[in-house]
Amino acid sequence: MENEIKCKYCNSTNVVKYGTHEGIQRYWCKDCQRKFADNKALPEMKTPISHIASALSCYFGGMPLDAVQRHLQQQFGIYYSEMGIYNWVKRFSKEAINRVKDFQPIVGDTFIADETCLKVAGKNIWFWDVIDEKSRYLLASRLSETRTTKDAALVMKEALRKAGKAPKRIITDRLAAYIDGIELVFGADTEHIQSKPFTDVNSTNIIERFQGTLKDRTKIIRGFKNMDTAKLLTQAWLVHYNFFKEHETLGNVPPAVKMGATPIKDWAEVIRETKVVASPKQETEAETLPSSLKIETPKTRIQVKRKTKHPKRKPKGLRLKPRIEVSLSEMRRK
Repeated sequence: MENEIKCKYCNSTNVVKYGTHEGIQRYWCKDCQRKFADNKALPEMKTPISHIASALSCYFGGMPLDAVQRHLQQQFGIYYSEMGIYNWVKRFSKEAINRVKDFQPIVGDTFIADETCLKVAGKNIWFWDVIDEKSRYLLASRLSETRTTKDAALVMKEALRKAGKAPKRIITDRLAAYIDGIELVFGADTEHIQSKPFTDVNSTNIIERFQGTLKDRTKIIRGFKNMDTAKLLTQAWLVHYNFFKEHETLGNVPPAVKMGATPIKDWAEVIRETKVVASPKQETEAETLPSSLKIETPKTRIQVKRKTKHPKRKPKGLRLKPRIEVSLSEMRRK
């Protein structure tokens, strides 16, 4: 049945109603012994999946956090803080990157590589990227503080690992680091073509268009705060570019969809299939269940002998002194 309630943790249908809270129906799963709410949200969360997916799509589509906040309030009538939205971005960016890390794209024989400058913590950082000319799929990216042969070789090595094969041609600009970097990774079998300015033949226009889109995104968020945040959000943006963003030259579909196979369709699927680990509080909820739902287990009762408290002693000044009895005859003698 379409409207059948399923457990958010184990996907079981063996659930029963467990009261309401603030107008939201709650359920209890008899299989995994966990409680969940029927609010279209992930366990341990109150926000529906559709709201979070809309926020992530707007953010990686180019909207700043305050614009995403206004959009959610206008569309769903609910106020979300900018920090809350940013926490969604960071959390599900990691999940999206993990979901596509083993994806094997179908690429052509020509790669295009280039580098551009981004702002990270107020410093200029170089962003390297390699794109497949045929499918427009971003194969590799890298952030570095320098533009050396080692940096060029590392991004080429990542492109080789992702594509699963060496290209016949690589088109780059006239940066000297590419000459030895490509030679170290691909050898003499790959032709290295250095593009000329103001030409459409063997040009890097495709990747420069991508870099312009990336700069528009980073300009809106006014740079990255640190290197870790820059790596996380640029990699997540590449996931959005390869799997979710429509490309006009590909028939208004993402590069991964054009290939015919994709592990994820949109941000909603990434969020929906996020694995949630039960908290210790949820694991102990079985102890507070009604008697009709409890699973009886034999228990051994251990009696512990309590220690008796020592009686309170009276203050020294109030203690009774011992009585000394003296006869009258003894006093006369003295």
